[in-house]
Amino acid sequence: MEPNCAYVSMWVLYNQGMVQSYKLSRLKDASQLTEVCWAAFAFREADEWQLGDTYRIPKAKQTVLRRFLNDSQAAVWMGGALSGGRPRSMLVSGKDGLDCYRVYAFPASPMHLILVGVKSSLDVTGQRIWKLAASVENDSPAVLPPATEELGLLQQTVLELQQTQQELQARINAQREAEARLIQAAKLAAVGEMAAGVAHELNNPLTTVVGFTELALEDLPIDSPVRADLDLVLKEARRARSVVRRLLDFSRQAETVRVKADLNEIVDDVLMLTKHLMHTSNVQSEIRLGESLSWVLVDRNQIKQVVINLVNNALYAMPEGGRIVVETAEQQRYSRNWITLTVRDTGVGIPPENLERIFEPFFTTRGDRGGTGLGLSVTYGIVTDHQGMIEVESKTNSGSTFIVWLPLDKVP
Repeated sequence: MEPNCAYVSMWVLYNQGMVQSYKLSRLKDASQLTEVCWAAFAFREADEWQLGDTYRIPKAKQTVLRRFLNDSQAAVWMGGALSGGRPRSMLVSGKDGLDCYRVYAFPASPMHLILVGVKSSLDVTGQRIWKLAASVENDSPAVLPPATEELGLLQQTVLELQQTQQELQARINAQREAEARLIQAAKLAAVGEMAAGVAHELNNPLTTVVGFTELALEDLPIDSPVRADLDLVLKEARRARSVVRRLLDFSRQAETVRVKADLNEIVDDVLMLTKHLMHTSNVQSEIRLGESLSWVLVDRNQIKQVVINLVNNALYAMPEGGRIVVETAEQQRYSRNWITLTVRDTGVGIPPENLERIFEPFFTTRGDRGGTGLGLSVTYGIVTDHQGMIEVESKTNSGSTFIVWLPLDKVP
């Protein structure tokens, strides 16, 4: 067992009042904390050493230990431990039957010792644990509580252990987030390669359909009965071509141009474009732009696309109207400075089973309303390409919140 764990266990035993008055419990607890070979109480009576309670010593072996107690050298050694009031150790590797390399003696009272057999030796922590176990008087554990110095050390160790556990949990969480981002990036890369091939195959025939349909419409009289059908063909072909273009944008490794930009200005530009759409959708908007934000190094057009996609996603989630909040701020996380963009809506929310899939290409719950499932995928790709993060919180029928974290590169 690790030393910190041993200290914590002993400290908890004392604070809960669970230290028993009988000897065997003390031997058992301390033995399990330090993983010794065996432990025993020995006491002096009528100038002779007697064997008391034992732990991990079968009856057949107790005779060997009694013989050790009656050895003149051992008797002098144990007497020295009692008179000096300090733990002592003795090498016993050559003595048959003791099944250990070294024996420690810890004074427990003016007439009692705790003997401990170990395979090699006790470290500092192990010796403190046995001193702590021996410091409790046999019949009245409350009379001789652990020394103030020992308790202080135990409490300090508990605090250090708690801090270590918190740091470990934080590292585990960070590793899980990194693994999730790597998996998502791998999915996007694989689907992007496939999408590029499909898009190029579809683009040529769609261009032909659009071109010849436009030529046919130019030759048709305005009152022709087939004009409405050709108009529908042209409309749908253009919509399909738009989807193909978005596929190419999703898969293309285009060269980006990053400049210092004011995120508030980018958000204002996008909201001006979507203002009419919000009004016709019966959606109220609340804009909370942080003051004096530092400029961030981004591709302006790509970040505009991120804002547009998130706003459109919020509008689609509120078919009966609602409220959308767009907020920017400067925050700290992971010992770094970030600019955050938050888009919050009061829409239908995202079911829990879909939360892990919303950034996958072509995954959509709006297939019957023209959704292609590329908006959030493209958004995810742009944000991660900027070394940023995107998070989502959502509850069914309670709305969704998307938060984009962009690393801040301060202007000199």
